[in-house]
Amino acid sequence: MVDNTTVFSSVLVFSSPLRSPSEAEQKSSSLLLFSTSRRASSESFAMAGICCDLPKEMLEEVLSWLPPQSLIQFKCVSKSWYALIDSLMKNPEFVNKHLRNIDNKLLSSTCLVFFCVSYTYSRRRHRNSIPLRHKVFKSVTICHDDRESDHTNNVVEDFHMPTLPGEVDPVNELRGHCNGIICLARYNKIILCNPAIKEWRSLPKPCLDSGSFEALGVGFGYDSRANDYKVVRFGLDRFLPDRIEYFKARAELYSLRSDSWREIEIHLELDTFPHLGKEVFNRGVFYWFLWTHNVIFSFNVLYEVFHSIPLPNNLRVVQEDHFIRLGVWNESVALFFYSNKRGSPNSIEVWVMEDCFVGAQDSCPWTKKLVIGPLADVAIPLTFLKNDELLLQRTDGGLILYDLHSQMLRNFTIIQGVNSIPCWDFSYVKSLVSVQGGSPSHS
Repeated sequence: MVDNTTVFSSVLVFSSPLRSPSEAEQKSSSLLLFSTSRRASSESFAMAGICCDLPKEMLEEVLSWLPPQSLIQFKCVSKSWYALIDSLMKNPEFVNKHLRNIDNKLLSSTCLVFFCVSYTYSRRRHRNSIPLRHKVFKSVTICHDDRESDHTNNVVEDFHMPTLPGEVDPVNELRGHCNGIICLARYNKIILCNPAIKEWRSLPKPCLDSGSFEALGVGFGYDSRANDYKVVRFGLDRFLPDRIEYFKARAELYSLRSDSWREIEIHLELDTFPHLGKEVFNRGVFYWFLWTHNVIFSFNVLYEVFHSIPLPNNLRVVQEDHFIRLGVWNESVALFFYSNKRGSPNSIEVWVMEDCFVGAQDSCPWTKKLVIGPLADVAIPLTFLKNDELLLQRTDGGLILYDLHSQMLRNFTIIQGVNSIPCWDFSYVKSLVSVQGGSPSHS
């Protein structure tokens, strides 16, 4: 832990409003992110006087580079600081600027959230399991400053999220993230929360809530055109006339701005019940891989339309030991095609989808960018980091990083012990974005 005086002095070092932060300043800001103390002492409050003579615009620039935890902490400095920071955190322009700055500042690191499956936790499904909820999720911030080391330089923290009403087991929750807000969903219960500012809200009851409706996918993302956060939820109504099962696809959309649901059009012809892979969100569009139907299903948040996208080169998962998984690489949708044969090295094909034309069925060209491997004891590709490293899961459940440039592998350890297996859940960034909408938030 660093001295509070050093911490506050670092604020003045890396936060110059006259230019973008240099590499050294980015490292200083990363250090501040990791090492700010949990409690601001009287010494740090005294150091706040250093900034009193700064022009208001410069002080706001300094504050826009701080992580949310530090801003909340510095509200305790004085009444004037509380009023200033409180007003800035409610100012949409400052919140957006803070989000941009945090994204730029964290180019030298990646934050991932893991769901750590604990065997002890899984067997305990009564009310005594609730206190263990906060130990289930871990956030891991990976520094990209030393890629030549065999091991990663990372910071592991407990990651706190609210529990869905009536639920104590988070295994079957659907979780998504956008700009610091996390969406938790199961059945008709949906919560939006921002852990960085300790704010959450339960969404109104969805429109589609009949006993015959079964939700397949839930996505949460930002509509830049409407300046609104939206939740899309789609699934199937199941019918059994004459003992023959039929499906009818239905979908609905929630707007945080209006705090309401409405049903929207969806065209999805299915002859069997589908199974979806983990969704990805990129540049305003959600993507799901329907591995039972060998097609990618997408939803454009801006235009509110669904779209079916063929696999590259009519690729088909025809063998039981081959799989497809979606990801995002350099702001493009990536498709992993890989084998999962045990006992032999496996290769991973990485395909990248070019820009699609909205509403065009077959206008999403794919390009095979690279082939990774063959690699021994690697089971699943998980996600790309910001420095062109790929997170992989080994056959024994452990994690490793693969450098696309040097083709080197690095060990990646989150927690020690044999009772927990870390499962990557989503990438994360701390922000000041509020979940407030048509009704008050909970904090």
